[in-house]
Amino acid sequence: MPRTSSTQPLMHSTQRGFTLVEIIIGIVVLGISIVLLTVLVFPQAQRSAEPLLQQRASALSQAFIDEISAKSFDENSDRQGGLIRCGEDSTTCTVPANLGPDGETRDIFDDVDDYHQLETTAATLEDALGDDIAARYQGFSYAINVCYSDNAGNCQTVITEFKRIQITVTTSFGQNFVFSTLRGNY
Repeated sequence: MPRTSSTQPLMHSTQRGFTLVEIIIGIVVLGISIVLLTVLVFPQAQRSAEPLLQQRASALSQAFIDEISAKSFDENSDRQGGLIRCGEDSTTCTVPANLGPDGETRDIFDDVDDYHQLETTAATLEDALGDDIAARYQGFSYAINVCYSDNAGNCQTVITEFKRIQITVTTSFGQNFVFSTLRGNY
């Protein structure tokens, strides 16, 4: 039997690391990748939320339009079936300079122009909408303006047969959406 030596020569492995040029190229590629992500991909996250915010702004304004349109045209209008309208039978309409609440709070507004210059911020949205609904509108605010209007929606300084209801909803991204409708004295 041949004799074997229990000691064999050690094999030296060559270890190779990254060169300075390879490290610099890697840093440049990483930097370009981060810039591309920042410029192209991350803004898409904000844009993907915009349609949802637009839909919520629309729903909020529609709720206000429905609420306001269901009220009487004027403080002096008949609320018992609409037989008497302001401007008829010696019943005068509210003059444009006096549009706004007639001493009542929002929960008992009884005519369209009571909503004139009604505004809120996100902090007081709970009071206007209630806690359940306001949770869906974090960061939203609104402003409502009412004016006498011609039938094309242009504000007038005299009493007309129409009032324009304009609602501006501001989303949490600071986008303003303006919605308006006309309410006739019929």
